This record gives sequence, structure tokens and C-alpha cells, in this order.
Amino acid sequence: MLGAADGADDPWQPLQVYAARADSELTGGSDAAHAGFITLNEPAMLDRQLAAAKAQGRWVLVEYYADWCVSCLVMEKQVFRDERVIAALAGVHLLRLDVTANNAASRELLSRYQVPGPPSLLWIGPDGEERRGRRITGEVGAEAFLQQWADTRERG
Repeated sequence: MLGAADGADDPWQPLQVYAARADSELTGGSDAAHAGFITLNEPAMLDRQLAAAKAQGRWVLVEYYADWCVSCLVMEKQVFRDERVIAALAGVHLLRLDVTANNAASRELLSRYQVPGPPSLLWIGPDGEERRGRRITGEVGAEAFLQQWADTRERG
């Protein structure tokens, strides 16, 4: 009950929430779950990040995320912490659009690409254009994610 009261979401490891907090404190407050992602919650911040990635000719993965989104939390653990996924995304500009708040900025971020809500994953090519046909909406596992990314890269 103690772990659940403090936000634990794994009934088999209810005190893991405290271990994660201790790890975060030891690493200077960085959250391993968000490692590699730049978290944004304002449209102007997104514009700057997309422009920088395009100038560098880099792929961008845009993840729509919210703290209240159970599927987002599952994917964070099962996809974005997977060593194969981490390796596959090396060199990709990773942007997490936090739409937790129900405010004008969140609504603008969702409407930018006509995203119904999190979790949604968008691939932006080195040319700055979304590969709309490669979009992932809803929860997927690591295998499906890796296959989608491989197909996206192949088709450019």
C-alpha cells in the first residue's frame, strides 16, 4: 500500500518507486526513463528543435506523452528502455511532447499534426517532413516499434 500511495504502478514490485527515486538522486536528478528525449511543452520550443534537426539533416522521433497516459508509461518501460531500441535510435533527435496539461499549448501541439492524443509517435525525416504513413498511434511493443523504424528508414 505504501508504494501504491506514492505512485508505484507495478504490483509485483511496489517499492520500486523508491529505488527509481534513489537512482535519480544519485545521477544528479536525471530520469533514466526520459534519457535521450528532450521534453517540450510549448509549440515554439518544438519549432526550434525541428529546425535544428533539419539543419543537421537528422531524423526526428516525436513522441506525444502525458503523465496520465497508462500506455505511455508502459511504452516508456517496455520500449524506450529496451537496449535494442536505444541502439536503433542512436543519432535520432528524440522529442517528447508533454501534453499532460489541458491548456492552449497542449491543444496546439496536438493539432499541429492532427494527433488525437498520446501515445502517438511521428517520424520526421531529415528534410523536415513527417512520414505520415509511418505514424504509430497507440501502444506498441519493442518488436513492432523496431520494425516500424526499420521500414521508415528503408523508405526514407
